Amino acid sequence: MTTQAVEASSEVFPIPLAIMQPGTVAPVNIYIRIGRPPVMSLYKTAQTPLSEEVRERLLERGVSELYVRREDEGHYLDYVERNIEDIIRDELLPAEQACRLVYKGSSRVMIDVFENPRSGRNMKRVQKMVGAMVLSIMKHHDALWHIAAMAAHDYYTYTHCVNVSVFLVAASRELLGIEDEKSLRRIGLGGMLHDIGKSQVPDEILNKPGKLDAEEFDRIKEHPLVGVELVNGITKLSRVSEGIVRGHHEHFDGSGYPDGLSGERIGRLVRLSTIVDVYDALTTRRAYADARKPFEALELMLTKMPEQFDRTLLEGFVRFLGPREVGVEA
Repeated sequence: MTTQAVEASSEVFPIPLAIMQPGTVAPVNIYIRIGRPPVMSLYKTAQTPLSEEVRERLLERGVSELYVRREDEGHYLDYVERNIEDIIRDELLPAEQACRLVYKGSSRVMIDVFENPRSGRNMKRVQKMVGAMVLSIMKHHDALWHIAAMAAHDYYTYTHCVNVSVFLVAASRELLGIEDEKSLRRIGLGGMLHDIGKSQVPDEILNKPGKLDAEEFDRIKEHPLVGVELVNGITKLSRVSEGIVRGHHEHFDGSGYPDGLSGERIGRLVRLSTIVDVYDALTTRRAYADARKPFEALELMLTKMPEQFDRTLLEGFVRFLGPREVGVEA
């Protein structure tokens, strides 16, 4: 280990030891905290191979965190994204830290997707992050609540897509009994891409503070079909994923779009995606409305717009969220 040190702790940020996966190479210079008073000492230089033996030695010394210079954060995040599924599988990584990585990584990827939605590379990145998100939900019982705690309270289309994907996968397991990882990945991908068609809608319409006029609303209503066409132009969506992208604005009473389907003609997953989509939109602050508390949002959905939803699924979703999310006494 070299004695080169970082002068100020503000120049670095901590990362869990589990992130540096054996069999890979260090993407950036890695530091550890040593001495009294503690200093940040260079432990591994960039492009140095990492091994299980190295990690075991650090654990024996009681080291659980490493440090990376802030100026290297971009390269570090690229490394995390490339190795995200192995990192999530690592038993050394605590649930809360795993969920933080998934949420931040997914949000980062979705920003790039909305900026360049026709990129095949971006689509592969989305699929990888969805896989990691599904793994974290299957592995950690409290994954949904860890992620929900860090979800953005301001509405951004990219974070909305991440939120919908997470809640939809978790609710599909609980309410529909879907446990197969492949199926959950398809559900998660549909949730992550459900609003990708909005990348083709002008920002002045998406962020308009007042009521949309008829022409603007018609433009918004195009986004499910635009989204399907956009993604299928890059990679063929599964039937499950495509159904969510296309149908998340269908209403149980037939008043939705783009196909005006009603009742049982709308698949259960799609009906659930409609509930999750509206719930997340209501509980985040938008240009034209303040964020509602979870209880207020669910009460509104149950009493003011019940015809839009499958009542049985909506009541199940309320029970699924439970007192922890809704904020009422059990």
